[in-house]
Amino acid sequence: MSSIGAVADRTGLPVETIRFYETSGLLAPQRDHSGHRRYAEADIHELEVIQALRQAGLSLKDIRDHLHPDDDHPAARPHVTSLLRMLDERGADLARARTLVTRWAGSAVAR
Repeated sequence: MSSIGAVADRTGLPVETIRFYETSGLLAPQRDHSGHRRYAEADIHELEVIQALRQAGLSLKDIRDHLHPDDDHPAARPHVTSLLRMLDERGADLARARTLVTRWAGSAVAR
């Protein structure tokens, strides 16, 4: 189990961001007898997924809806397929945007 400071060092995220993700319902670390957050390896992996999804442009709501679709059954991950589909769509959108920007840049040079 790791402290929030150790997790921040490992992930490169500020402590405040990690706390914000917790208050937003994205993370639920355990607490020790003193009330300090204690992050298991699974929590850190989930935080890395959240970080990657944010970098991919997903909103916190979309991330929460896909990572925790049914808080009564956290082991069930029925929305993984739709999350992967959403990422594929974003990848296709980025590829199209790159093509258009490249074409635009080439035509701007030719002017």
